[in-house]
Amino acid sequence: MVDRNETTKKPAKTATQKAKPTKKQITEAVEKTKSKAEEYVRDPKKAKKLLEDAVKKAKGFEKNRGPLGEVWSYLTALFRLLRAYIRGEYRDLSWISIVLVTVGIIYFVSPIDLIPDALPGIGHIDDAALIAFVVAQIKADLDNFLAWEITQAENKDDESALTA
Repeated sequence: MVDRNETTKKPAKTATQKAKPTKKQITEAVEKTKSKAEEYVRDPKKAKKLLEDAVKKAKGFEKNRGPLGEVWSYLTALFRLLRAYIRGEYRDLSWISIVLVTVGIIYFVSPIDLIPDALPGIGHIDDAALIAFVVAQIKADLDNFLAWEITQAENKDDESALTA
């Protein structure tokens, strides 16, 4: 006779699955970081320093992005969006969207969060989850920014062709 419990057991969770934060934890982390993010958005010097720190940290992931691999292009888009916002080049998004962009970057830069970054293999799972959450919240604004970037690149190409 087969023990029912043995046949209906769920497979054991991997370390990565155990470490993945819940949506509630991510939401709470975002809420805790919003006021700090607003300070950065209001102070271009602080925001610029945050971006420098983020880019510097990101360079360490060029060869092995680990859990951040799935959200890497979004993370770098958040960097570019905040940079364009700080420079006054792109402001066509809501206040909450730019705050959430900044929340994502602050969370990426911070080594101490839901799962400390120093934990090998799993230390950036929460960063990836939070970035994915932020992107989902600001998807329309991010898509508009990415379209704007393409237009800017095309305009530069057109100007180059006219002066060549």
